[in-house]
Amino acid sequence: MEKEKLRAIKDDPVIFSKLILKFYPFDYQEKILRDNSDRLIAISGRQIGKSTCSAIKLIHFAITNPKTTSIIVSATLRQSMETFNKVLDFINSSILRDSVKRMTKTQIFFKNGSRIICLPSGRYGSTLRGLTVHFAILDEASFIYDEVITNAIFPMLATTKGKAWLLTTPWDRNHITYKCFNSQNWSNYHLPSSINPLITKDFLNEQRQLIGEERYRLEYLAEFIDDSNSYFPMTLLRPCFEDCLEDLKSGKEYFAGYDPGSKESFAALVVIELLKDHLYTRYFRAVKEIPYSQFTVEIFDLHKRIKLARLAIDMTGLGNPIVEHAKELGLPVDGFNLTQRFKEELLSNLRIILEQRKISLPQDTQLINSLNCIEYERTRTGGYQFSHRTGTYDDLAYALSLACWSVKESSGKGILMGI
Repeated sequence: MEKEKLRAIKDDPVIFSKLILKFYPFDYQEKILRDNSDRLIAISGRQIGKSTCSAIKLIHFAITNPKTTSIIVSATLRQSMETFNKVLDFINSSILRDSVKRMTKTQIFFKNGSRIICLPSGRYGSTLRGLTVHFAILDEASFIYDEVITNAIFPMLATTKGKAWLLTTPWDRNHITYKCFNSQNWSNYHLPSSINPLITKDFLNEQRQLIGEERYRLEYLAEFIDDSNSYFPMTLLRPCFEDCLEDLKSGKEYFAGYDPGSKESFAALVVIELLKDHLYTRYFRAVKEIPYSQFTVEIFDLHKRIKLARLAIDMTGLGNPIVEHAKELGLPVDGFNLTQRFKEELLSNLRIILEQRKISLPQDTQLINSLNCIEYERTRTGGYQFSHRTGTYDDLAYALSLACWSVKESSGKGILMGI
């Protein structure tokens, strides 16, 4: 009887999860865990437990397949660490602690010769090359550059006939995740957040109202978006993802953009740091239904702590009293009316910076969605007319654009372009 139980634990990751890790997966998680396909892709909404599923599969694979290498890869190390930390939690709270030979912050070495490694993909996959891999999990794969997946990750699996899991919320249809999801050669799963029995309809309705229809469809219904008309498409944004958010400290050169928004949208602030010839997005905040005076005072409190070099404010509409209030507080403020012509200059300046990869963006869906939702069409005079997709909010995008513009204004030349 004991032999049968051990065989079941070895052959079935669900039984392994229940008996060894003391975790009882939902039905849809059981189906994924028992899927032995070499290629698996799960397009999922938020909070369906894909990282937990990945951690269980990784541990089971490493324990039952001696002398193998498994990797967790995301666009940034911060994202990779989310799944890796779940792996650590499962191991440290189970009898598997005795199976571990050594642990570091990003690697686990088992006594059977297997190992699990946590890595960022980077822009070119330079941190990945040279490894021979038996199992690769790509967490939030939509944020990883296409060429990294095809030219760095897949070749690692060539000699081992290794497995690859792509787990992600969906984004644009120009990415390899969309192609894999629609391929008959992949085991495909579509997992909206409603599949999790712990998520209530009331919560989902609340989120739909809070974050807007477009972002809700992406993050909770797990639907791909069409960004063919986007002024900031994902192909432009993806190479700029980096672990760049950090605690703001005095003594650095910070520039900020402030879009007061309106009653129906967000008040948004973005703070960037100019470091040598590169911009780093260090902080952002977007809130609804907050008095403008209160938000401006919050910015002033931040300024007292870190000393902003410049603060650019959108003074279109109700913005002029806000600019005057900011000046009264002693903030280093510049106010701008976002006419159609100025919007074109403002957004094109940011686009050029992105094209030159002179700015780092955090892998955050709120900020990315705010950029990606801005659409454009050409006018009869050759200019641009901007709008944003229904059910989206572009306030953070304009705050970021204003922050970059304040760098340009401060330097007296086109930002980092030598003009």
